[in-house]
Amino acid sequence: MKIGFIGLGNMGMPMALNLNKSKKVQLLGYDVSKNSLKRFKSLKGKVSTSLEEIINFSDIIISCVPGPKQIKSISIGKGKIIETINNKKIWIDCSTNSLSCFNFLKGKLGKKLQYFVDAPISGGNVKAKSGELSMFVGGSKKIYNKIKFIFNILGKNIYYLNKPGAGYAAKISQVSLCYLNYLSLSESLMLGVKSGIKAKTMLEIIDKSASGGYTSTRYGPNMVNGDYDPSFFLGLSMKDLNLANEIIKLEKLDLPIMNLTSKIYKNALKKFGPNSNHLKVIKILEQNNKLTFSKEGR
Repeated sequence: MKIGFIGLGNMGMPMALNLNKSKKVQLLGYDVSKNSLKRFKSLKGKVSTSLEEIINFSDIIISCVPGPKQIKSISIGKGKIIETINNKKIWIDCSTNSLSCFNFLKGKLGKKLQYFVDAPISGGNVKAKSGELSMFVGGSKKIYNKIKFIFNILGKNIYYLNKPGAGYAAKISQVSLCYLNYLSLSESLMLGVKSGIKAKTMLEIIDKSASGGYTSTRYGPNMVNGDYDPSFFLGLSMKDLNLANEIIKLEKLDLPIMNLTSKIYKNALKKFGPNSNHLKVIKILEQNNKLTFSKEGR
Protein backbone atom coordinates (compact mmCIF):
# COMPACT_ATOMS: atom_id res chain seq x y z
CA MET A 1 0.00 0.00 0.00
CA LYS A 2 1.41 3.39 -1.02
CA ILE A 3 0.92 6.03 1.67
CA GLY A 4 1.69 9.72 1.38
CA PHE A 5 2.11 11.34 4.80
CA ILE A 6 1.60 15.12 4.95
CA GLY A 7 2.85 16.85 8.11
CA LEU A 8 6.04 15.64 9.77
CA GLY A 9 5.71 17.63 12.97
CA ASN A 10 5.63 16.74 16.65
CA MET A 11 2.95 14.10 16.12
CA GLY A 12 3.24 13.36 12.42
CA MET A 13 6.95 12.52 12.49
CA PRO A 14 6.71 9.53 14.88
CA MET A 15 3.48 8.37 13.23
CA ALA A 16 5.12 8.37 9.79
CA LEU A 17 8.17 6.57 11.18
CA ASN A 18 5.99 3.82 12.65
CA LEU A 19 4.19 3.35 9.33
CA ASN A 20 7.54 3.31 7.55
CA LYS A 21 8.56 0.25 9.59
CA SER A 22 5.61 -1.78 8.31
CA LYS A 23 6.17 -4.26 5.48
CA LYS A 24 2.63 -3.50 4.30
CA VAL A 25 3.50 0.13 3.58
CA GLN A 26 5.51 2.05 1.01
CA LEU A 27 5.66 5.55 2.48
CA LEU A 28 6.56 8.99 1.16
CA GLY A 29 6.71 11.94 3.57
CA TYR A 30 6.02 15.63 2.97
CA ASP A 31 6.25 18.79 5.04
CA VAL A 32 6.58 22.50 4.29
CA SER A 33 9.53 22.58 6.70
CA LYS A 34 12.87 21.68 5.11
CA ASN A 35 14.23 20.78 8.55
CA SER A 36 11.43 18.24 9.07
CA LEU A 37 12.11 16.67 5.68
CA LYS A 38 15.82 16.51 6.44
CA ARG A 39 15.17 14.85 9.81
CA PHE A 40 12.73 12.31 8.35
CA LYS A 41 15.23 11.46 5.64
CA SER A 42 17.98 11.00 8.24
CA LEU A 43 15.72 8.46 9.97
CA LYS A 44 15.51 6.36 6.79
CA GLY A 45 12.30 7.91 5.49
CA LYS A 46 11.70 8.77 1.84
CA VAL A 47 10.61 12.36 1.22
CA SER A 48 9.16 14.61 -1.43
CA THR A 49 9.24 18.40 -1.65
CA SER A 50 6.12 18.38 -3.84
CA LEU A 51 2.57 18.11 -2.49
CA GLU A 52 1.39 17.14 -5.97
CA GLU A 53 3.89 14.27 -6.10
CA ILE A 54 2.71 12.99 -2.71
CA ILE A 55 -0.93 13.04 -3.83
CA ASN A 56 -0.24 11.33 -7.16
CA PHE A 57 1.95 8.68 -5.48
CA SER A 58 -0.57 7.65 -2.84
CA ASP A 59 -3.24 5.00 -2.48
CA ILE A 60 -3.88 6.55 0.93
CA ILE A 61 -3.13 10.15 1.89
CA ILE A 62 -2.67 10.83 5.60
CA SER A 63 -2.55 14.42 6.83
CA CYS A 64 -1.52 15.58 10.29
CA VAL A 65 -1.28 19.37 10.18
CA PRO A 66 -1.81 22.15 12.77
CA GLY A 67 -5.40 23.12 11.97
CA PRO A 68 -8.15 24.33 9.60
CA LYS A 69 -5.98 26.79 7.65
CA GLN A 70 -3.41 24.14 6.77
CA ILE A 71 -6.10 21.53 6.01
CA LYS A 72 -7.68 23.85 3.46
CA SER A 73 -4.27 24.65 2.00
CA ILE A 74 -3.47 21.02 1.17
CA SER A 75 -6.96 20.00 0.08
CA ILE A 76 -8.55 22.86 -1.89
CA GLY A 77 -7.42 23.71 -5.42
CA LYS A 78 -6.24 22.21 -8.67
CA GLY A 79 -4.30 18.99 -8.21
CA LYS A 80 -4.85 18.99 -4.44
CA ILE A 81 -6.44 16.31 -2.29
CA ILE A 82 -10.18 16.86 -2.80
CA GLU A 83 -9.87 17.02 -6.58
CA THR A 84 -7.95 13.74 -6.75
CA ILE A 85 -9.45 11.33 -4.18
CA ASN A 86 -11.63 8.45 -5.36
CA ASN A 87 -12.35 4.80 -4.52
CA LYS A 88 -8.67 4.01 -5.12
CA LYS A 89 -7.26 7.05 -3.31
CA ILE A 90 -8.45 7.57 0.29
CA TRP A 91 -7.83 10.63 2.47
CA ILE A 92 -7.35 10.19 6.24
CA ASP A 93 -7.06 13.44 8.20
CA CYS A 94 -5.54 13.06 11.68
CA SER A 95 -5.49 16.81 12.39
CA THR A 96 -7.52 18.57 15.07
CA ASN A 97 -10.08 20.42 12.96
CA SER A 98 -13.04 22.72 13.54
CA LEU A 99 -16.55 21.56 12.72
CA SER A 100 -17.06 24.65 10.55
CA CYS A 101 -14.01 23.69 8.49
CA PHE A 102 -15.32 20.13 8.24
CA ASN A 103 -18.67 21.40 6.97
CA PHE A 104 -16.80 23.48 4.40
CA LEU A 105 -14.82 20.41 3.29
CA LYS A 106 -18.02 18.36 3.22
CA GLY A 107 -19.51 20.83 0.75
CA LYS A 108 -16.42 20.69 -1.43
CA LEU A 109 -16.20 16.89 -1.28
CA GLY A 110 -19.80 16.22 -2.28
CA LYS A 111 -20.14 12.55 -3.20
CA LYS A 112 -16.42 12.10 -2.55
CA LEU A 113 -17.14 12.36 1.18
CA GLN A 114 -17.28 8.55 1.20
CA TYR A 115 -13.52 8.49 0.45
CA PHE A 116 -12.69 10.79 3.38
CA VAL A 117 -12.03 9.68 6.96
CA ASP A 118 -11.48 12.01 9.91
CA ALA A 119 -9.26 10.31 12.49
CA PRO A 120 -7.84 12.84 14.97
CA ILE A 121 -5.43 11.57 17.58
CA SER A 122 -4.70 11.83 21.30
CA GLY A 123 -1.82 10.75 23.49
CA GLY A 124 0.90 13.26 22.72
CA ASN A 125 4.35 12.70 21.30
CA VAL A 126 5.09 9.86 23.74
CA LYS A 127 2.15 7.72 22.57
CA ALA A 128 2.79 8.67 18.94
CA LYS A 129 6.31 7.24 19.26
CA SER A 130 5.16 4.03 20.92
CA GLY A 131 2.26 3.49 18.50
CA GLU A 132 -0.28 3.65 21.33
CA LEU A 133 -2.36 6.65 20.29
CA SER A 134 -6.08 6.94 20.86
CA MET A 135 -7.82 7.60 17.54
CA PHE A 136 -11.37 8.83 16.92
CA VAL A 137 -12.59 7.76 13.50
CA GLY A 138 -15.51 9.09 11.48
CA GLY A 139 -16.42 7.94 7.97
CA SER A 140 -17.68 5.10 5.80
CA LYS A 141 -17.65 1.68 7.52
CA LYS A 142 -16.55 0.06 4.26
CA ILE A 143 -13.55 2.39 3.94
CA TYR A 144 -12.79 2.07 7.66
CA ASN A 145 -12.53 -1.72 7.37
CA LYS A 146 -10.27 -1.34 4.34
CA ILE A 147 -7.78 0.93 6.12
CA LYS A 148 -8.10 -0.32 9.72
CA PHE A 149 -4.63 -1.89 9.56
CA ILE A 150 -3.20 1.65 9.47
CA PHE A 151 -4.94 2.59 12.72
CA ASN A 152 -3.67 -0.61 14.32
CA ILE A 153 -0.09 0.41 13.48
CA LEU A 154 -0.53 3.92 14.86
CA GLY A 155 -2.82 3.41 17.82
CA LYS A 156 -3.92 1.29 20.74
CA ASN A 157 -7.43 2.59 21.40
CA ILE A 158 -9.39 2.94 18.16
CA TYR A 159 -12.94 4.33 18.34
CA TYR A 160 -15.07 4.04 15.21
CA LEU A 161 -17.82 6.67 15.45
CA ASN A 162 -19.66 6.14 12.16
CA LYS A 163 -20.57 9.44 10.54
CA PRO A 164 -17.95 11.74 8.98
CA GLY A 165 -16.99 14.60 11.30
CA ALA A 166 -17.69 12.63 14.48
CA GLY A 167 -13.96 12.05 14.99
CA TYR A 168 -13.30 15.79 14.95
CA ALA A 169 -16.10 16.40 17.48
CA ALA A 170 -14.79 13.68 19.81
CA LYS A 171 -11.25 15.07 19.70
CA ILE A 172 -12.34 18.62 20.49
CA SER A 173 -14.49 17.41 23.41
CA GLN A 174 -11.74 15.18 24.79
CA VAL A 175 -8.86 17.61 24.48
CA SER A 176 -10.84 20.41 26.13
CA LEU A 177 -10.89 18.40 29.35
CA CYS A 178 -7.08 18.26 29.30
CA TYR A 179 -6.87 22.03 29.68
CA LEU A 180 -9.40 22.06 32.51
CA ASN A 181 -7.40 19.31 34.22
CA TYR A 182 -4.08 21.17 33.96
CA LEU A 183 -5.56 24.19 35.72
CA SER A 184 -7.34 22.07 38.35
CA LEU A 185 -4.15 20.15 39.15
CA SER A 186 -2.13 23.36 39.50
CA GLU A 187 -4.70 24.82 41.90
CA SER A 188 -4.71 21.67 44.04
CA LEU A 189 -0.92 21.82 44.18
CA MET A 190 -1.10 25.48 45.17
CA LEU A 191 -3.45 24.72 48.07
CA GLY A 192 -1.09 22.11 49.48
CA VAL A 193 2.20 23.91 48.87
CA LYS A 194 0.91 27.19 50.34
CA SER A 195 -0.06 25.17 53.42
CA GLY A 196 3.54 24.07 53.88
CA ILE A 197 3.74 20.79 51.96
CA LYS A 198 6.63 20.34 49.53
CA ALA A 199 5.57 20.47 45.88
CA LYS A 200 6.92 17.01 45.03
CA THR A 201 5.22 15.47 48.08
CA MET A 202 1.91 17.16 47.31
CA LEU A 203 2.05 15.89 43.73
CA GLU A 204 2.68 12.35 44.96
CA ILE A 205 -0.27 12.61 47.36
CA ILE A 206 -2.55 13.71 44.51
CA ASP A 207 -1.20 11.10 42.13
CA LYS A 208 -1.65 8.20 44.57
CA SER A 209 -5.10 9.20 45.80
CA ALA A 210 -8.61 9.27 44.32
CA SER A 211 -7.87 12.57 42.56
CA GLY A 212 -4.88 11.17 40.67
CA GLY A 213 -4.79 10.11 37.05
CA TYR A 214 -3.06 10.60 33.72
CA THR A 215 -2.75 14.38 34.12
CA SER A 216 -0.99 14.21 37.48
CA THR A 217 1.24 11.30 36.40
CA ARG A 218 2.22 12.65 32.99
CA TYR A 219 2.20 16.43 33.50
CA GLY A 220 2.51 16.95 37.25
CA PRO A 221 6.31 16.50 37.15
CA ASN A 222 6.55 19.23 34.48
CA MET A 223 4.72 21.60 36.80
CA VAL A 224 6.91 20.75 39.78
CA ASN A 225 10.27 20.83 37.97
CA GLY A 226 9.46 24.11 36.22
CA ASP A 227 10.04 23.11 32.58
CA TYR A 228 6.30 23.50 31.80
CA ASP A 229 6.54 20.60 29.29
CA PRO A 230 8.28 21.46 26.02
CA SER A 231 6.38 18.81 24.02
CA PHE A 232 3.48 21.17 23.16
CA PHE A 233 2.92 24.90 22.82
CA LEU A 234 0.59 27.48 24.31
CA GLY A 235 -0.56 28.71 20.89
CA LEU A 236 -1.73 25.21 19.94
CA SER A 237 -3.54 24.88 23.28
CA MET A 238 -5.45 28.08 22.55
CA LYS A 239 -6.24 26.84 19.04
CA ASP A 240 -7.88 23.73 20.55
CA LEU A 241 -9.89 25.81 23.00
CA ASN A 242 -11.06 28.08 20.19
CA LEU A 243 -12.41 25.01 18.38
CA ALA A 244 -14.35 24.12 21.54
CA ASN A 245 -15.62 27.70 21.83
CA GLU A 246 -16.95 27.45 18.28
CA ILE A 247 -19.11 24.46 19.29
CA ILE A 248 -20.22 26.26 22.47
CA LYS A 249 -21.48 29.21 20.40
CA LEU A 250 -22.99 27.02 17.67
CA GLU A 251 -24.94 24.86 20.13
CA LYS A 252 -25.62 27.76 22.55
CA LEU A 253 -24.15 25.80 25.46
CA ASP A 254 -23.74 27.04 29.03
CA LEU A 255 -20.26 25.78 30.02
CA PRO A 256 -18.92 28.22 32.66
CA ILE A 257 -15.76 26.27 33.57
CA MET A 258 -14.80 25.96 29.91
CA ASN A 259 -15.35 29.69 29.43
CA LEU A 260 -13.15 30.51 32.42
CA THR A 261 -10.45 28.14 31.18
CA SER A 262 -10.41 29.90 27.81
CA LYS A 263 -10.04 33.29 29.50
CA ILE A 264 -7.06 32.07 31.55
CA TYR A 265 -5.39 30.62 28.44
CA LYS A 266 -5.98 33.83 26.47
CA ASN A 267 -4.30 35.77 29.27
CA ALA A 268 -1.34 33.36 29.28
CA LEU A 269 -1.03 33.54 25.50
CA LYS A 270 -0.93 37.32 25.62
CA LYS A 271 1.64 37.29 28.41
CA PHE A 272 3.99 34.51 27.29
CA GLY A 273 3.43 34.12 23.54
CA PRO A 274 2.29 31.21 21.32
CA ASN A 275 5.65 29.40 21.28
CA SER A 276 5.87 29.08 25.06
CA ASN A 277 5.67 25.61 26.61
CA HIS A 278 1.98 24.85 27.02
CA LEU A 279 1.98 24.41 30.82
CA LYS A 280 3.34 27.91 31.23
CA VAL A 281 -0.34 28.78 31.65
CA ILE A 282 0.10 27.79 35.34
CA LYS A 283 2.77 30.47 35.74
CA ILE A 284 -0.06 32.99 36.01
CA LEU A 285 -1.30 31.09 39.07
CA GLU A 286 2.25 31.00 40.46
CA GLN A 287 2.73 34.74 39.91
CA ASN A 288 -0.66 35.66 41.37
CA ASN A 289 0.10 33.63 44.50
CA LYS A 290 3.78 34.62 44.70
CA LEU A 291 4.93 30.99 44.69
CA THR A 292 6.84 28.95 42.11
CA PHE A 293 6.43 25.19 42.44
CA SER A 294 9.97 24.42 41.25
CA LYS A 295 11.39 26.44 44.15
CA GLU A 296 9.24 24.78 46.80
CA GLY A 297 10.90 21.45 47.45
CA ARG A 298 11.26 18.88 44.70
